[in-house]
Amino acid sequence: MSGLLLSTMVIAQSVTVQKSAPANENLTPEAQATVVRLSNLERAIWTGSMNSPGVKLSLKEVSRSRTTDRTLVKYELYSTGLPKNVTYTLVEIKVSGKVVQSMTGVTLDSDGRAICAGRPGTCSGSGPNSPIDLVLFAGNAEPKRLSLVSDDEAHLRGIVSVVLFPNVVTDKGCRLESVIGTPKGEVTYIHGSGFEPNEDLVMDSESYGEKNHGVRKAEADGSFFATLLPNVLGKSSGMTVIEVKSKNCDPKLSFSWGTYQLE
Repeated sequence: MSGLLLSTMVIAQSVTVQKSAPANENLTPEAQATVVRLSNLERAIWTGSMNSPGVKLSLKEVSRSRTTDRTLVKYELYSTGLPKNVTYTLVEIKVSGKVVQSMTGVTLDSDGRAICAGRPGTCSGSGPNSPIDLVLFAGNAEPKRLSLVSDDEAHLRGIVSVVLFPNVVTDKGCRLESVIGTPKGEVTYIHGSGFEPNEDLVMDSESYGEKNHGVRKAEADGSFFATLLPNVLGKSSGMTVIEVKSKNCDPKLSFSWGTYQLE
Protein backbone atom coordinates (compact mmCIF):
# COMPACT_ATOMS: atom_id res chain seq x y z
CA MET A 1 0.00 0.00 0.00
CA SER A 2 2.66 2.52 0.97
CA GLY A 3 4.66 1.75 -2.16
CA LEU A 4 1.67 2.57 -4.34
CA LEU A 5 1.33 5.96 -2.70
CA LEU A 6 4.96 6.91 -2.39
CA SER A 7 5.97 5.84 -5.88
CA THR A 8 4.43 9.05 -7.20
CA MET A 9 6.95 11.08 -5.25
CA VAL A 10 9.89 10.05 -7.39
CA ILE A 11 8.36 11.54 -10.54
CA ALA A 12 7.58 14.90 -8.93
CA GLN A 13 9.78 17.81 -9.88
CA SER A 14 12.49 18.65 -7.41
CA VAL A 15 12.07 21.74 -5.28
CA THR A 16 14.38 24.49 -4.10
CA VAL A 17 15.06 24.39 -0.37
CA GLN A 18 15.83 27.74 1.22
CA LYS A 19 17.74 27.87 4.49
CA SER A 20 17.35 30.87 6.76
CA ALA A 21 20.90 32.12 6.24
CA PRO A 22 24.39 31.05 5.16
CA ALA A 23 25.28 30.81 8.85
CA ASN A 24 23.20 27.65 9.08
CA GLU A 25 25.03 24.35 9.21
CA ASN A 26 25.05 22.66 5.84
CA LEU A 27 22.67 19.75 5.46
CA THR A 28 24.15 16.35 4.80
CA PRO A 29 23.30 14.90 1.38
CA GLU A 30 20.97 12.44 3.10
CA ALA A 31 19.15 15.20 4.99
CA GLN A 32 18.90 17.33 1.86
CA ALA A 33 17.42 14.38 -0.05
CA THR A 34 14.86 13.80 2.71
CA VAL A 35 13.76 17.43 2.69
CA VAL A 36 13.39 17.43 -1.10
CA ARG A 37 11.47 14.13 -1.00
CA LEU A 38 9.02 15.39 1.62
CA SER A 39 8.66 18.72 -0.21
CA ASN A 40 7.80 16.89 -3.41
CA LEU A 41 5.21 14.87 -1.51
CA GLU A 42 3.62 18.00 -0.02
CA ARG A 43 3.45 19.78 -3.36
CA ALA A 44 2.07 16.70 -5.13
CA ILE A 45 -0.70 16.35 -2.54
CA TRP A 46 -1.42 20.09 -2.64
CA THR A 47 -1.73 20.18 -6.43
CA GLY A 48 -3.69 16.92 -6.62
CA SER A 49 -1.18 15.28 -8.95
CA MET A 50 -1.12 12.09 -6.86
CA ASN A 51 -4.84 11.48 -7.41
CA SER A 52 -6.00 9.01 -10.02
CA PRO A 53 -7.37 10.81 -13.11
CA GLY A 54 -10.71 12.45 -12.40
CA VAL A 55 -10.61 11.65 -8.68
CA LYS A 56 -10.98 14.21 -5.91
CA LEU A 57 -11.46 13.83 -2.15
CA SER A 58 -12.91 16.47 0.15
CA LEU A 59 -13.59 16.77 3.86
CA LYS A 60 -16.74 18.34 5.31
CA GLU A 61 -16.38 19.66 8.85
CA VAL A 62 -19.23 18.48 11.08
CA SER A 63 -18.33 19.78 14.54
CA ARG A 64 -15.62 20.98 16.93
CA SER A 65 -15.38 20.17 20.61
CA ARG A 66 -12.82 20.92 23.31
CA THR A 67 -11.25 18.37 25.65
CA THR A 68 -8.76 19.03 28.43
CA ASP A 69 -5.74 19.49 26.18
CA ARG A 70 -6.94 19.58 22.56
CA THR A 71 -9.69 20.48 20.12
CA LEU A 72 -11.38 17.59 18.34
CA VAL A 73 -12.64 18.28 14.84
CA LYS A 74 -15.09 15.84 13.25
CA TYR A 75 -15.21 15.44 9.47
CA GLU A 76 -17.07 13.44 6.88
CA LEU A 77 -15.11 12.27 3.83
CA TYR A 78 -16.47 12.64 0.29
CA SER A 79 -15.21 11.57 -3.11
CA THR A 80 -15.91 12.34 -6.73
CA GLY A 81 -14.58 10.12 -9.49
CA LEU A 82 -14.16 6.92 -7.45
CA PRO A 83 -16.45 3.96 -8.24
CA LYS A 84 -19.07 3.07 -5.63
CA ASN A 85 -19.13 -0.69 -6.20
CA VAL A 86 -15.74 -1.48 -4.64
CA THR A 87 -14.24 -1.25 -1.16
CA TYR A 88 -11.38 0.99 -0.08
CA THR A 89 -8.68 1.22 2.53
CA LEU A 90 -8.29 4.54 4.32
CA VAL A 91 -4.70 5.54 5.12
CA GLU A 92 -3.06 8.54 6.72
CA ILE A 93 0.13 10.08 5.32
CA LYS A 94 2.16 11.55 8.19
CA VAL A 95 4.30 14.67 7.83
CA SER A 96 7.26 12.29 7.94
CA GLY A 97 5.96 10.63 4.78
CA LYS A 98 5.09 7.44 6.65
CA VAL A 99 1.88 5.81 5.43
CA VAL A 100 -0.31 4.32 8.19
CA GLN A 101 -3.38 2.19 7.53
CA SER A 102 -6.34 3.71 9.36
CA MET A 103 -9.43 1.78 8.32
CA THR A 104 -10.54 -1.03 6.00
CA GLY A 105 -13.91 -1.93 4.54
CA VAL A 106 -14.77 1.59 3.38
CA THR A 107 -17.19 2.18 0.52
CA LEU A 108 -19.14 5.13 -0.89
CA ASP A 109 -22.84 5.98 -0.85
CA SER A 110 -24.76 7.56 -3.72
CA ASP A 111 -23.51 11.03 -2.71
CA GLY A 112 -19.88 9.90 -2.68
CA ARG A 113 -19.71 9.97 1.11
CA ALA A 114 -17.43 7.42 2.76
CA ILE A 115 -19.43 4.82 4.69
CA CYS A 116 -18.79 1.47 6.30
CA ALA A 117 -19.25 -1.41 3.85
CA GLY A 118 -20.96 -3.48 6.54
CA ARG A 119 -18.48 -6.32 6.65
CA PRO A 120 -17.69 -7.80 10.08
CA GLY A 121 -14.44 -6.56 11.55
CA THR A 122 -14.19 -3.47 9.38
CA CYS A 123 -14.86 0.24 9.90
CA SER A 124 -14.16 0.13 13.61
CA GLY A 125 -16.75 2.12 15.57
CA SER A 126 -19.19 2.42 12.66
CA GLY A 127 -22.30 0.40 12.00
CA PRO A 128 -23.07 -1.17 8.60
CA ASN A 129 -23.62 1.45 5.88
CA SER A 130 -23.21 4.30 8.38
CA PRO A 131 -21.20 7.44 7.57
CA ILE A 132 -17.60 7.32 8.76
CA ASP A 133 -16.88 10.12 11.20
CA LEU A 134 -13.22 11.11 11.22
CA VAL A 135 -12.16 12.80 14.46
CA LEU A 136 -8.88 14.69 14.03
CA PHE A 137 -6.69 16.90 16.21
CA ALA A 138 -3.57 18.87 15.38
CA GLY A 139 -1.25 21.74 16.15
CA ASN A 140 -1.11 25.12 14.44
CA ALA A 141 -0.45 24.87 10.67
CA GLU A 142 -0.24 21.06 10.86
CA PRO A 143 -1.62 19.17 7.86
CA LYS A 144 -3.68 16.00 8.10
CA ARG A 145 -3.49 13.95 4.92
CA LEU A 146 -5.87 11.10 4.16
CA SER A 147 -6.11 8.78 1.18
CA LEU A 148 -8.65 6.25 -0.07
CA VAL A 149 -7.12 3.43 -2.12
CA SER A 150 -9.34 0.89 -3.86
CA ASP A 151 -8.89 -2.73 -2.85
CA ASP A 152 -9.21 -4.05 -6.42
CA GLU A 153 -6.43 -4.42 -8.97
CA ALA A 154 -6.95 -0.87 -10.27
CA HIS A 155 -5.71 0.62 -6.96
CA LEU A 156 -7.50 3.89 -7.70
CA ARG A 157 -6.75 6.59 -5.16
CA GLY A 158 -7.62 10.02 -3.98
CA ILE A 159 -5.75 12.13 -1.42
CA VAL A 160 -6.94 15.10 0.60
CA SER A 161 -5.05 17.38 2.96
CA VAL A 162 -6.66 19.60 5.57
CA VAL A 163 -5.12 22.07 8.02
CA LEU A 164 -7.36 22.23 11.07
CA PHE A 165 -5.80 25.45 12.38
CA PRO A 166 -4.43 27.34 9.37
CA ASN A 167 -1.90 30.17 9.46
CA VAL A 168 -2.99 32.32 6.51
CA VAL A 169 -2.68 35.91 5.32
CA THR A 170 -4.23 37.58 2.27
CA ASP A 171 -3.52 40.82 0.43
CA LYS A 172 -5.46 42.11 -2.59
CA GLY A 173 -6.51 38.63 -3.64
CA CYS A 174 -3.12 36.98 -3.02
CA ARG A 175 -2.86 34.33 -0.33
CA LEU A 176 0.04 32.87 1.66
CA GLU A 177 -0.19 29.94 4.07
CA SER A 178 2.48 28.21 6.14
CA VAL A 179 2.26 24.43 6.63
CA ILE A 180 4.65 22.56 8.90
CA GLY A 181 6.75 19.86 7.25
CA THR A 182 8.23 18.47 10.46
CA PRO A 183 6.59 18.26 13.90
CA LYS A 184 8.27 21.46 15.13
CA GLY A 185 8.37 23.31 11.84
CA GLU A 186 12.10 22.91 11.21
CA VAL A 187 10.87 22.41 7.66
CA THR A 188 8.00 24.71 6.71
CA TYR A 189 6.17 24.86 3.39
CA ILE A 190 4.72 28.06 1.99
CA HIS A 191 1.67 27.78 -0.24
CA GLY A 192 0.66 30.79 -2.28
CA SER A 193 -2.19 31.52 -4.69
CA GLY A 194 -3.86 34.43 -6.46
CA PHE A 195 -0.74 35.73 -8.19
CA GLU A 196 -0.54 36.49 -11.91
CA PRO A 197 0.32 33.45 -14.05
CA ASN A 198 4.09 32.98 -14.48
CA GLU A 199 4.93 36.39 -12.99
CA ASP A 200 8.19 37.06 -11.18
CA LEU A 201 7.77 37.15 -7.41
CA VAL A 202 10.24 38.79 -5.04
CA MET A 203 10.57 36.67 -1.90
CA ASP A 204 12.16 37.98 1.29
CA SER A 205 12.37 36.11 4.58
CA GLU A 206 13.93 36.94 7.93
CA SER A 207 14.68 34.99 11.12
CA TYR A 208 16.54 36.63 14.05
CA GLY A 209 17.76 39.38 11.73
CA GLU A 210 19.19 36.88 9.22
CA LYS A 211 17.70 37.68 5.83
CA ASN A 212 17.21 35.90 2.53
CA HIS A 213 16.25 37.49 -0.75
CA GLY A 214 15.38 35.92 -4.06
CA VAL A 215 13.16 35.99 -7.12
CA ARG A 216 10.80 33.11 -7.84
CA LYS A 217 8.26 32.58 -10.57
CA ALA A 218 4.58 31.87 -10.05
CA GLU A 219 3.11 28.80 -11.71
CA ALA A 220 0.83 29.00 -14.74
CA ASP A 221 -2.21 28.93 -12.43
CA GLY A 222 -0.87 31.78 -10.26
CA SER A 223 0.17 29.48 -7.41
CA PHE A 224 3.46 29.53 -5.53
CA PHE A 225 5.27 26.89 -3.46
CA ALA A 226 8.42 27.19 -1.37
CA THR A 227 10.22 25.10 1.23
CA LEU A 228 11.94 26.96 4.05
CA LEU A 229 14.39 25.77 6.69
CA PRO A 230 13.94 28.67 9.13
CA ASN A 231 16.24 27.45 11.92
CA VAL A 232 19.03 29.81 12.93
CA LEU A 233 22.30 28.45 14.28
CA GLY A 234 22.35 28.67 18.07
CA LYS A 235 18.59 29.14 18.36
CA SER A 236 16.15 26.38 19.29
CA SER A 237 12.96 28.24 18.37
CA GLY A 238 11.86 31.50 16.85
CA MET A 239 9.69 33.40 14.44
CA THR A 240 10.17 33.86 10.70
CA VAL A 241 8.59 36.49 8.49
CA ILE A 242 8.18 35.85 4.77
CA GLU A 243 7.05 38.43 2.22
CA VAL A 244 6.18 37.70 -1.41
CA LYS A 245 5.87 40.78 -3.61
CA SER A 246 4.17 40.85 -6.96
CA LYS A 247 3.03 43.73 -9.15
CA ASN A 248 -0.47 43.62 -7.64
CA CYS A 249 -0.05 42.43 -4.06
CA ASP A 250 2.40 42.13 -1.18
CA PRO A 251 1.34 39.50 1.39
CA LYS A 252 3.53 39.11 4.48
CA LEU A 253 3.24 36.07 6.74
CA SER A 254 4.76 35.21 10.13
CA PHE A 255 5.18 31.67 11.45
CA SER A 256 6.86 30.08 14.45
CA TRP A 257 9.27 27.15 14.51
CA GLY A 258 10.98 25.02 17.15
CA THR A 259 7.91 24.41 19.31
CA TYR A 260 4.75 22.32 19.06
CA GLN A 261 1.54 22.07 21.01
CA LEU A 262 -1.95 20.85 20.22
CA GLU A 263 -4.57 23.49 19.61
